Amino acid sequence: MMTALLYLIGIIIGATVFIYLYSSYQSGKEKLREMREPKEPPSPSVNPEIIDYFSIKREPGTRLCPLCGKELTKYEALYASEVEEQGKRKILIHGCRYCYKDQAE
Repeated sequence: MMTALLYLIGIIIGATVFIYLYSSYQSGKEKLREMREPKEPPSPSVNPEIIDYFSIKREPGTRLCPLCGKELTKYEALYASEVEEQGKRKILIHGCRYCYKDQAE
């Protein structure tokens, strides 16, 4: 009698462990399938053409284009030319690579 009871408890525990491991395997398989599928990027909620780039808080030392307000890396330069006005040499800034359009285009 005691042996049959232990045998029955062993079968129940074994079946429970098997069902748990099988469900874990299936849920892991589904998560891997979701990770592999390409996701569409979310559509922008703000029109980037009307953002006021000057009002965004940035860390000190961030380089901005004085015309359009885009953030520039240390390798991106401004387009400018030197002009002379009333005997003084001045720099006329045309913009950055994002906002400056060349005359030839």
